[in-house]
Formats: sequence, C-alpha cells, structure tokens
Amino acid sequence: MNKIAAVISYAGCVGIFSLFPYTAYATFPALVTLESDNDASGVLVMSSDVKRLTTVSQTFGFLPPLSWKLAFNEKRGDMTMAEFIPANETLNDWSSLVCMQGFKGLAEDVEPEEFLDSMADTYKEHCQGEVIYQQLGSMKVEGYEAVHGLLGCTSMPNIHNASAIVSESYVTSPRGEMGYFTVISDDEDIFLVHKSIRTAVFTAESAPVTQSNYREFMAEP
Repeated sequence: MNKIAAVISYAGCVGIFSLFPYTAYATFPALVTLESDNDASGVLVMSSDVKRLTTVSQTFGFLPPLSWKLAFNEKRGDMTMAEFIPANETLNDWSSLVCMQGFKGLAEDVEPEEFLDSMADTYKEHCQGEVIYQQLGSMKVEGYEAVHGLLGCTSMPNIHNASAIVSESYVTSPRGEMGYFTVISDDEDIFLVHKSIRTAVFTAESAPVTQSNYREFMAEP
C-alpha cells in the first residue's frame, strides 16, 4: 500500500466515513457551535487544530453556517479531522455535511491532483451504484495550490458500526451521495475540504450537483 492509499484508508472523511467504527477515533463527537470562542457557557471550544482547518476552509468557501454544529472531531497522528452538520441532524442521519481534514507533512510526498484521484479510487470500493468523478482543474488562492472536483455515488450503502453513540451495528437503505471536493496544499501540509449531500438514490444523468450548478450548491446555507 502506497503512502496516499494508507492515509486515505484510515482517514474516512467522506460519505464512506460511516463504514469506519467511531470507536477507532480518539475524540467522541462534540456538539460545538461555530461561534463559540470561550467555555463560559459550558460549550466546548474548538481546538487550535480545528480552528486552522476552518481558516483554510473559509478561504475556499467551505465554512458552514453558524447554525451548523461541529458534530465530530479527532486528531490521530498527523491527521486532524472535523465534521460539521446542521444543528438538528446527527452523524447517523445527515442530509448535508462539511468535512475538513489536514495531513501534516504530506505535501512533500503527494500532489493535490494525485490525492484527489486516489480518493476517488477509494470511493469506488464502497459505492454500490455508479461513481461520479469529475475533476474541475487547478486553482490558487492566497498562496495555496489546489485542485477541485465533483465526487459522488448514485447508491451508497448507509452503514453504522457499534460505538459509544450507536449501541448496535445496522444498515439502512442506500442513499445517493454527491459532493464538491477541494484538495489544498501549502509548503508542508495537505488539506481536504468538501461539502456533500445525501438524497434519494439517483442516476448519473440526474446527479444533484454538476459542473453547471456546483457554485450555487456551495453558496447554499
């Protein structure tokens, strides 16, 4: 297994994250509001690692609305991850998700385009329908090199493993899943940020996010 595949196989921050047991993570899900910057009200404060992820993500238009919550975060080795969902949803049943990940030191070994391609290959291993993968090219924002693209599955299994949150493993009906992904690189680190939605199972021809509407999709709250 090469370094990219090894990183992606344990990262898990795409729709297929539900295939990985939460018990493998270092930090239990935390209900943290984005606007919180102190713990006077008893609300947890985002760690410095998560704050850095949100800073990079905001540069590329991924910062979720204030009404969303930080539903899960973890730091494992050189990887930091944070998942945001609408305040009234759960990680077991979400309709929209913004995920941010940082991989310390990985930029020395991996190009953003190579990382995104490998991510799509991993996605194919779990999709029960047709994988949609469309690269949208490269860009540079405030000194960051990046590539972006669309990645989804017309029918993705919805699997939940037993954990501190879920008492028993279970499988629900497959859902369609589609997202806009950006892989960002600075001199040292790689960042992956994406916004995804779950819908009813769809076809490649009826994908809810396309090259013609992804900008509107990203602008939606």
